[in-house]
Amino acid sequence: MKFKTPVTVNVLSPLALSKPTEFLDVVQTFCDFLPDLLPEKWGWWEPLDRDFDPQNLNNLVPNGGASETVYWQRKKKYKSEGSFAVRWRSKSPKVLDTHSNISFSTELGQAPQADLIAYLKIASVNSNADFAFLDALTDPYREFAIESGSAPYGERFMVITHLLRHWLPDVFWGTVFGPAYVRLLGKEHLLTAPAYIVEELAPEMIYVQLTERIADVLEDAAAVWSRRELFKAHFPCNAFFLPDRGYDRLQRGPIGDVFAVPQFELCVA
Repeated sequence: MKFKTPVTVNVLSPLALSKPTEFLDVVQTFCDFLPDLLPEKWGWWEPLDRDFDPQNLNNLVPNGGASETVYWQRKKKYKSEGSFAVRWRSKSPKVLDTHSNISFSTELGQAPQADLIAYLKIASVNSNADFAFLDALTDPYREFAIESGSAPYGERFMVITHLLRHWLPDVFWGTVFGPAYVRLLGKEHLLTAPAYIVEELAPEMIYVQLTERIADVLEDAAAVWSRRELFKAHFPCNAFFLPDRGYDRLQRGPIGDVFAVPQFELCVA
């Protein structure tokens, strides 16, 4: 699905979401806070041809009892698509498991900013997210987003665990720093960082918002870029991506040697 200026929400949680109770709680939170973005169609794979019924969310769990990743889309107002992705579990000792990943994209200026922020915060708190963000991908930022890995295909933001194990691509317009990053960056450094809003959501979870309006990323890109750089310069540890220090992640690379990275504590079940 194409968007002119895609707004993306991405929540990476240490919960596996394989338990139906955890998985359905995540979906219910989405339905409660973003009723204008309710999916129309969904599926565990393409084609997405199943009708979404918010009154019967149990249909999203296969008969076997363990949850699987659900992909969904909405073609009418407000156009959007996304997924409720359970943790990917590695079968190789050389490749680590991932977070579960709740993500969706819609068009800038459609869904109310206040609703997106409220959802981002509650979804992060409820799932004890290590990292989450809300941002819009614009043309001036696209090249950096591709290089840093936050928008690998240049269409929309798509941050995954494998990327975060190498570097933190950036501070986004709205960012939730969860336990892993509060420990890495330092709670006091986060709480005193220069931003429009810095809010403690939980003892190890802090929300940062760079400017008043998300539309600023399109209407005043230079100012938002300046805010990003000012924020990152506040931290002594080298956690954020730098173009001249990036490397080929497909070759695994020197994880932890170039950039400071957190130790994620993923839940066992």
